[in-house]
Amino acid sequence: VKFELLGALALAAVRGGNAFVSSFVSSSRSPAAAGSLASFPSTALRASYSPVFDFTLADETTKQKSAESFERIDDAIMGGISQSALRDVPNKEYASWSGVCRLDGGGFCGMRTLPFTVPLNATGYDGVYICCQLASDDEADRRMWKLTVRTDSSRGEQVYQSQFDLAAEIDAAKASGGKWAEVKVPFDSFQLVRGPRLIPDGPKLDVTGGIYQIGMTLSKFKMAVNTTQLENFRDGFFEMRIKEIGFYEEGGQYTTGDINVPETLSKKEAESKRPLLLKMLLPVAKVFFSEQANRRRSAMRILREERGLSRGQAIRFGIRTRTKTLGLLPSLFRTGAIVSIDSFRSIVFNVLKIVLVYPLRLIGKAVRTARRHLG
Repeated sequence: VKFELLGALALAAVRGGNAFVSSFVSSSRSPAAAGSLASFPSTALRASYSPVFDFTLADETTKQKSAESFERIDDAIMGGISQSALRDVPNKEYASWSGVCRLDGGGFCGMRTLPFTVPLNATGYDGVYICCQLASDDEADRRMWKLTVRTDSSRGEQVYQSQFDLAAEIDAAKASGGKWAEVKVPFDSFQLVRGPRLIPDGPKLDVTGGIYQIGMTLSKFKMAVNTTQLENFRDGFFEMRIKEIGFYEEGGQYTTGDINVPETLSKKEAESKRPLLLKMLLPVAKVFFSEQANRRRSAMRILREERGLSRGQAIRFGIRTRTKTLGLLPSLFRTGAIVSIDSFRSIVFNVLKIVLVYPLRLIGKAVRTARRHLG
């Protein structure tokens, strides 16, 4: 319901998009960066690699700019409380993507590049590669790992995505005596999705028009037509260390040249280029999907379901906890404000479900029924 409500609010806006940018940029491996290939399994020599984002120590400016190109995209939008970030690690040959994935209301962590000012030219390449290792644990198979690419300038939820078997690539690296997994994800494995759901009969990925965004997700959701969850999903802390992200070509020859990290819009610039309607609707959406509100709901659930407190007892527990740092009177005022805001949010959210989401569901059901009858 939360996905449908947010989608209904922003549907008209996200279709606006920016105009297509006709020029492209490309990057190729420099001699210095090629040295990091020694950490790949021997099978990596069968393909050529062109890093787009280089987190090694080959060039400090490139390393920092690569890390600054990404933003988080966690499950707060669907009521979750997961948090993650990609961070540069000074004096180390990698960047760290780490965080805590929670099941309460969500179940995924993600990162993606800020919008490229000019789309990446992927013509002639066979797919996207990542040189990485899972540093937090040895249970990569208990999470779904996905790569995402966007082939238009919109910021909508329809993107191309592909799952990859990180556990198998880690095992392959260890068998070859390496510490870093080489993950190669072919372009022809990407499928059109909306959120975690596959779009049936969606068009195949076509990269001839350029790639506008690259992202990665750790999730409890499998790619499927209907929402499907991994049964033994491991939540909690994770850390993936990443050396490079880029394009690969099977059987290609190495080329020399500098790594040109693509220019991206700043967060402020990206926000300013959003369609006017989306700018108006986002503050409304944040009212219903704020992370603070999600965390309060999670805390209330834990107190009531796991500690057996009533709602009133849970509120009094919050007052006592805040009193220790704020004092009694400020704690009472703050708790009262929180209860009032959350109650108002709940009322408005339920009203919107009744007047907006449920009618859209009925219309969608009627359309599907009519299509079946018409053949």
